[in-house]
Amino acid sequence: MSLGGHLDELRKRLSYSLLLIMVLFIAFWGGLGDELKELFMAPHLIAVEALKHHAPPIDVSAKLTLLSPLEDVFYTLKVCFLSALLVSFPFLLYQLWRFISAGLYKNEKMAVFKYVPFSLCFSLVGIAFGYLFIIPTILEFLYAMPNPDLVIQSYRLESYFSLFMLFTIALSLIFQLPILMLGLGATGLVSAEFFAKYRRHFILGAFVVSAMFTPPEPISQLMMAAPTIILFELGLLLMRFQKKKK
Repeated sequence: MSLGGHLDELRKRLSYSLLLIMVLFIAFWGGLGDELKELFMAPHLIAVEALKHHAPPIDVSAKLTLLSPLEDVFYTLKVCFLSALLVSFPFLLYQLWRFISAGLYKNEKMAVFKYVPFSLCFSLVGIAFGYLFIIPTILEFLYAMPNPDLVIQSYRLESYFSLFMLFTIALSLIFQLPILMLGLGATGLVSAEFFAKYRRHFILGAFVVSAMFTPPEPISQLMMAAPTIILFELGLLLMRFQKKKK
């Protein structure tokens, strides 16, 4: 295609994608707003319920605080938009592939088919792992820290959602580590022996990076660093298997 042809193709793909996102967003906003808000608040509710079984029980309100009349409106907008993105993601990925595939050679297309599906699977596993386990556990620990005799625990909706998104994005990126290691190994830039040699440096780096994405307390940092180290070992194992297969 000419440059104009590429721009026309890009505009067409973007139009299809934005149209689907808009339709889903309006549908979610009009009929599923409350359900989606509860879905995104589930880790908080799980943590609050778990605190009731501590000895002694810790009483934290399941209701989050609003400090602005618009705060709940913006929260609803965010969850509906994110849900629309998530549901439409396969279609968005297909539109992206239709745009870029025309400019790829056969071996480049094979590389995409080889790595992208696994990359998506690892991202989804990371998001689910954080939603079901990591985020509720960290919230439970953080909610149990304050002394109820000294402070009243009342947590803001906006602060919770920011923390939720921070952990979700961080875990989806961290779970890409085995794919990144496999890709580097396939290009010949690094080898499994190289990663094994610098294993201790990576473990230290995992704790440093986890400290950047978590609150300043050790439990959250450990719960973020531990999966990273496990994924590193998985990537190392896959690289060795890849080399043996070749």
